Amino acid sequence: MKTVIVSLNAKYIHSSLAPWYLKACCGEEHGGVRVLEFTINDNMDHILMDIYEQKADIVAFSCYIWNISYVLKLVANIKKICPGLKIILGGPEVSFEAKELMDCNPHIDFIIAGEGEISFPKLLKCIHYSLGNFSEIEGLYYRDSAGRVILPEVAIAYVKDINDIPSPYTEEMLLSIGKSKIAYFESSRGCPFACSYCLSSVSKGVRFFNMERVKSDIVRLIHAGVKQIKFVDRTFNCNKKRALEIFSFVIENGGDTNFHFEAAADLFDDEVLDLLSTAPVGKIQFEIGVQTTNTDALKAVDRKTNLDMVFYNTSKLREKGNIHVHLDLIAGLPLEDMDSFTESFNDVYNLEPHQLQLGFLKLLKGSKIRREAHLHGYVFRDYPPYEILSNKYISFDDIAELKGVEEFVERYYNTGRFAGTLKYIVDKLYHSYPYIFYRDFYRYNSGRGYMRRPVALNRLYDIIFDFVRDKFSQADIDAVNELLKFDFLSCDKSGSLPANITRTQPNGFKETCFDFLRNEKNIQTYLPAFAGETPKNIYKYVHFELFTLDVSDYLKDGSIKNRKTVLLFDYSSADKVTGRYKSYNVTDSFN
Repeated sequence: MKTVIVSLNAKYIHSSLAPWYLKACCGEEHGGVRVLEFTINDNMDHILMDIYEQKADIVAFSCYIWNISYVLKLVANIKKICPGLKIILGGPEVSFEAKELMDCNPHIDFIIAGEGEISFPKLLKCIHYSLGNFSEIEGLYYRDSAGRVILPEVAIAYVKDINDIPSPYTEEMLLSIGKSKIAYFESSRGCPFACSYCLSSVSKGVRFFNMERVKSDIVRLIHAGVKQIKFVDRTFNCNKKRALEIFSFVIENGGDTNFHFEAAADLFDDEVLDLLSTAPVGKIQFEIGVQTTNTDALKAVDRKTNLDMVFYNTSKLREKGNIHVHLDLIAGLPLEDMDSFTESFNDVYNLEPHQLQLGFLKLLKGSKIRREAHLHGYVFRDYPPYEILSNKYISFDDIAELKGVEEFVERYYNTGRFAGTLKYIVDKLYHSYPYIFYRDFYRYNSGRGYMRRPVALNRLYDIIFDFVRDKFSQADIDAVNELLKFDFLSCDKSGSLPANITRTQPNGFKETCFDFLRNEKNIQTYLPAFAGETPKNIYKYVHFELFTLDVSDYLKDGSIKNRKTVLLFDYSSADKVTGRYKSYNVTDSFN
């Protein structure tokens, strides 16, 4: 008999751990297990055909909020063309309300609720060889001969010792990941905290994979040339000793691989921060869930956070510039109205993370907050991802505005391409109240056809310039022109500016640039990697630009000095944290 495990990922660059764990646990029994990975963007008919061509006896699906709708459509149609096929579903999206799902979808034969590594192989043995009884399998919902759904004695399957699970990182999996996909990795399961909106709170405690295995798997992924290893541990640094050991290991042995961790910033201390300061630039990045700075809202969702330590440690992580810092906010938490969320947004934005994710509360199946939704008057979508529509504290009008703000934060702030411009607008024009800027910017553009559709990159520069030109003084317009020019040239090698940005280039400027490149002292000072190269060859990798504003000083100390400044942009390599190219003030050499 042949078994196929299907994973429908959100994007091509994503991989999936679940099917490979299951395959590893099954070994070579049952005629072998095949893994098929697709994305939700693939043509559904093509997916259906690929599954059909496998001529499998059993097809299993890993189900999450991003793919459950697709899975249910697929399995309904697979059953039409292969009525004898056994369909198994597993994953967090079907682990709760499993009976209701099977009652509504008669083509589903089995659901494994919880962790499937032990239960799945047992189920295959039952199906293939009639070994054991369905009723003995933890977390297994199945049908009797009359088609009625039978509930398991143990509602949620749970792996007591996760070190009994074989590693999923087989040669086959590594080939599937290749060098272009993110490799997901877990060094632990569970979470010490019990935030009411998170499914990690359902199972208490944290289970750790042994350190020897963790290091061995990391090395295997590094040697395979994986560009990024993304740890999915819910709170990676909940155990300081383990976190230190893994940080040290990846700093020393990480090669060119980037490592992403979800961490609680308030659990860092000086010892951890000192170690992290030694990491190569771009080696480590953190995603830190702040969620809100409203202490009442934090208490309402059972979240224990020392905000003072979050602010302090996040600032320390940003200080050296070697680590990428991503901060998360959640809109729609209990007791947080728009005034409160505005404060939370401002607080987190002013920490200057490299990325700020404005997410929206999801009332997930199985979560405490979903069970208590009535207490706060939650109205939410009845389909995945179950996002909030409104509650007692925030209206749908507010949610709609926040969606607009989120879009402009993504387009402008999170790209990193507008850092200097946004700093000026927020600090100088909006007096360090970033939310008000993004709200105004969204409202300004909401009727101009720029929402919810792709916009060409160069057009983004024009859009923000138009906004400033329509609302502020000529002095501010001139300053923003120079900063947009700087931002563009810091990220784009072409040297060809967007339409609305003006430049001044005096006669003989290009020849002066070549004179600069002929001077060996200048090369040693600013471009030592090009020592011995001809000016003509160097010129291919650099750019000189004249500014009417001293951009360098502004970015250093916030001072506005209207004086001609020449900047040299080095396009030979980009910063591994920000993605921006280095620039140098070389004005003195042009006087």
